[in-house]
Amino acid sequence: MAETTNVEIWGRRNSVNVQKALWAAAETGIEVKRHVVGGSFGGTADKAFRKMNPAGLVPVMKDGTLVLFESNAIVRHLARRYGRTTLRPAGLRAQALADMWMDWTATMLQPAAGAIFMATVRTEPELRDVRRIGELATAAGEAFSLADTALGRKAFVAGRRFSTGDVPLGCIYWRYQNFDIQRPKLANLDRWIESLKERPAFRQWVMVPLGRTPADWTANEKALA
Repeated sequence: MAETTNVEIWGRRNSVNVQKALWAAAETGIEVKRHVVGGSFGGTADKAFRKMNPAGLVPVMKDGTLVLFESNAIVRHLARRYGRTTLRPAGLRAQALADMWMDWTATMLQPAAGAIFMATVRTEPELRDVRRIGELATAAGEAFSLADTALGRKAFVAGRRFSTGDVPLGCIYWRYQNFDIQRPKLANLDRWIESLKERPAFRQWVMVPLGRTPADWTANEKALA
């Protein structure tokens, strides 16, 4: 039974940053009230929302009187407060490694994968720049290869146990696997993500279609009903 809390999360299901927060929350076993906002669902320009996040972006999390609007910060907070045995890295070494990989994913992988997403999923096939997509795919493949090498020495990014460090990378790599591009062989990442697919929270919140249109986003939300 989920632990009752005052945690609320604002965001649409197929936003990769929202997925981080929702997946992390589900791993802790807490009860969350979600507000479907962002993109075609609107709501991010509302005065009440801008008071929580002046930038008007999702996700936003409210836990009692605490309001956070950066996805990695939300993941870390949920782990510290609710995920001591399920999500928080065990020990200072694991915490440092998890933080390193979370920040590396945000600065290196997410921009690369985001560019491919916009150039493929969000662009009509006849308008796609094949040469540019190839360049982006090469750069992303090189970056993912670094994570692949690191995972050759351990089960999860921070060691033997699943933790916060796996959340951003898991969300991004799921998307990367579903892009219509050429990818290098990444055996360690593939082995690792297969273990993530065994987690119910990952299947529920991350393994969703990469919707191109507002109709796709609506379908993703209706799938939860």
